[in-house]
Parts: sequence; structure tokens; C-alpha cells
Amino acid sequence: MVTEPRCKSILVVEDDDDIRSALVDLLESEGYVAQSAVNGKDALERLESTEKPCLVLLDMMMPIMNGREFLDVVMKDSNLAPIPVLIVSAVADKANTEGSVGFFEKAD
Repeated sequence: MVTEPRCKSILVVEDDDDIRSALVDLLESEGYVAQSAVNGKDALERLESTEKPCLVLLDMMMPIMNGREFLDVVMKDSNLAPIPVLIVSAVADKANTEGSVGFFEKAD
């Protein structure tokens, strides 16, 4: 018997419009409620004003507030720290993704 996951909300934080749109479309086609943000600052504002997602997909290289800066803020906030963050970035490696649950490296 297949059970549906309880939480279906995912926040996609990606500055590239095409990649962000493709990820949101893919997630929604799989039954998830996908929100999006264009940088870390935008993502923090969304996390403060909406229901918390069960997962954040995070790019590392973004203007205004990059993924590392976003992770540093999230790790220090007791309300946000429990939200798992998965890095999806061309510059992801073990060293710069500390605080995340893991990473996928985007191809250049």
C-alpha cells in the first residue's frame, strides 16, 4: 500500500527563471504545492509570511542573498532550522553546503 506524504509543500529558491519555473512545474505535476523565491532574502520573507514548507530546494549562486547566507540565517533560527534544505546548484560541494540535508550538482 502506497501512502501519501503528509506535507506536500516545497519552496524552490532559484534566481534563474527557466530553472525555477521547470522545478515548480515538475513538482506541481507530481502533486506538490510549490512556492518559489528568486533569492535568499525573498525566501526568508516567504517563510515568515506563509505556512512552512516540508522542504526547501536551494540554489547557491544568487544575487541579493546567496544560498550560503540563507543557510546561515536558517540554521540560527529555531523556527526555520527544522525545515530540511536540499541544495541544487552548480557550485555545491560538501564544504559549502553545511547545514543542508544534502546536495545535487547542476550541470553547467
